[in-house]
Amino acid sequence: MKILLSIMVWLAAAAIAAAGVAMEAKAEGLSSGTEKLLSVEELAAAEMDFVRVNFDTDKGSFVVAVYPKIAPLSAENFLRLVGEGFYDGIAVHRVVEGFVMQAGEPSEKQAEKEKLAWEFPDEVNYVHHDPATISFAKMYDTEKKVYIPNSAGAQFFINLGDNRRLDENFTVFGRVVWGMETVLVTEVGDVIKRAYIINPL
Repeated sequence: MKILLSIMVWLAAAAIAAAGVAMEAKAEGLSSGTEKLLSVEELAAAEMDFVRVNFDTDKGSFVVAVYPKIAPLSAENFLRLVGEGFYDGIAVHRVVEGFVMQAGEPSEKQAEKEKLAWEFPDEVNYVHHDPATISFAKMYDTEKKVYIPNSAGAQFFINLGDNRRLDENFTVFGRVVWGMETVLVTEVGDVIKRAYIINPL
């Protein structure tokens, strides 16, 4: 089973690499770019390289595993932001019980951080938005009532429930592997004291 999952993920990564500059066009449907999305359990069982990122918060700590092979653009952006200290001192600004915990929006006093928040192209989603998975948020067009393509930047959300309905609009790039109990008690206003990479590639 593990070998089969490894082959599946390798093929997914190969498809992403082969897409090259055409990734933006292929990502239009996001999860439509793959025949079968992995569940969070399958992602955990797959033998893939990942980078662990530790978050220290007012409520405790948690660790996120970031998977470059399933979402190279998202992973690269997230690890860059962590490495540049973007999330240090950032407050959680949205918590919806059973839905998401969201952070990554600088306060007015942290306006200098905005220059680090680069928008990047959408990429095909290969993992369901199951509990404990993490994705980047996107801007929403209130008139057209659609998420704006290629608008992900620095805000991320951790899924607190089964949010597979989000698969068509967002891309999972990792999962919480330790400290989910901390995420579940986090409230709006709680601060990320520090985020740092534990095991760089």
